[in-house]
Order: sequence, then C-alpha cells, then structure tokens
Amino acid sequence: MNTEAVKLNDYEEAKINTFLAQTYLVMALGFVVTGLVATATSNNLELLLQISLNPWISFGLFIIQVAVVTMLSAAATRISPIAAGFFFFLYAALTGLTLSSIFLVYTEQEIASVFWITAGTFFLISMVALLFKIRLRSYGAVIFMLLSGWTIAWTVSWLFPLSTFNWALTYIGIALFVGLTAYDIQRIQEIGKEAETQSAKGGLVMIGALTLYLDFINLFLLILRTSRRRS
Repeated sequence: MNTEAVKLNDYEEAKINTFLAQTYLVMALGFVVTGLVATATSNNLELLLQISLNPWISFGLFIIQVAVVTMLSAAATRISPIAAGFFFFLYAALTGLTLSSIFLVYTEQEIASVFWITAGTFFLISMVALLFKIRLRSYGAVIFMLLSGWTIAWTVSWLFPLSTFNWALTYIGIALFVGLTAYDIQRIQEIGKEAETQSAKGGLVMIGALTLYLDFINLFLLILRTSRRRS
C-alpha cells in the first residue's frame, strides 16, 4: 500500500472518529439536561405529582415529545445546526420531566446504579460495534420486525402487570435494544464517512445523537424495571 493510500485511509478514519465523537458528546449533553430537569422536578413534589397523576399533563407531554422527535428527524438536515440543537435539547428536557416520575417508584440509589450499569453496557456495545468486523446492516430489517412485534406484545402486556409474560418481555426488550443500539452505531459510523461532504453535517450529528439517546433511554428504563422496586 502506497503512502498516499495510507494517508487517505487515515484521513477518512479521522473524519469518522470526529463525527462519532461529536455525536456522542451531544448525546451526553442531552443526558445532562435530562438528569438536571428530572432531579429538579423530583424535588418539587407538587409538580412531580401533577406530571405523574394528571393524565392530561402526561398525555400532553407525550404528544409534544412525539412531535419534537418527528420534526427533528424530518427537518434536522434542512434547518440550522443551532435550531436542530435547540429541538434536541428541548426533547431532552421534556424527557427529564417525563422520567421524573420514576423517583416515585425507585430510590435515587437504584436509579443511579442502573444508569451506570446502562452506561457501561452502552460503552461495551459501542466498542463491539465499532471495533469488531461484525456488520449488522443485513440484520436491520429483522431487528425492526422483531421490535415491532415486541412493541405490540409490550402494549398488550400492560393488561397483565407483574405476570411472567410481562417480565419475559422486559428481558427480551433488553436483548432487542442491545441489538438495535449496535446496529444504529454502525449506521451512524457509515453516515460519518459522508458527513464532511454534506452541508448539513450539524443536522446529521443531531440525528445521530437523538438515535443513540433514544436507544440509551429505552435500555435504561428496561434495565431499571428489572431492579428491586421500593417496597
């Protein structure tokens, strides 16, 4: 391999690594926003009970979150990076409001320990997805089909809380989101190869950060559900 080819490969790898670093940084900042909002809300008992017990507020937050995610996913590459960042952090803050209700069910120690367990799991998934030559692109359709079936079954399982079926779906969901996270990481890595040539690189970073943020949150909530509940 000649010197120019080596330099070109190094340059391509550096571009991808920069894109991934920016994506992970934005995702991490999103978690900081979520954590601060969730903690502040949990310290305001009146607001916490309103969010947790008032169905109109809960449903309203859900609708707004869906709207923000849909808008950001559809328009991130067409709007300015600042606007895309605003909507990403808005979603992170709204998620903090929604997640504050877990403080009524789990102890702070449980939440903190599960967060770090999830972070460690996420780190290992990232290393496997990025360093090992296991290409998951061909399995993407299968993963999404399984997730669709799981989502339907998960919705039905709420009619049978604490049943064996319900708990089995929790562990199946963890396995599926591990696979989805690895797939998404490799997909974002592929996007990083072309990001430098795109005028909307900032928007692509936001989409990547949002994707990984959602994977992490779902994995965190599923792992949290398996932890010991407050008696």
